[in-house]
Amino acid sequence: MKEIEFGKCLLLELLQKKGMTQSKLSEETGITESQISLYISEKRKMSYLSAVKISFVLKCHVEDLYVWEEK
Repeated sequence: MKEIEFGKCLLLELLQKKGMTQSKLSEETGITESQISLYISEKRKMSYLSAVKISFVLKCHVEDLYVWEEK
């Protein structure tokens, strides 16, 4: 079985597509703006709970938040 790992974070693109700011996403999810910024800059990976909260607000699938790469 091939291993799958995180690729590029697509959060900024999804926010732009939805016309939503990082501030509004923070408000809607309870995740701090600084944490959201760390996800976007790829300095941190989202926890599963954060990814679920974000995908719920953005009305997308958790898998849509990153490019997934096979090893």
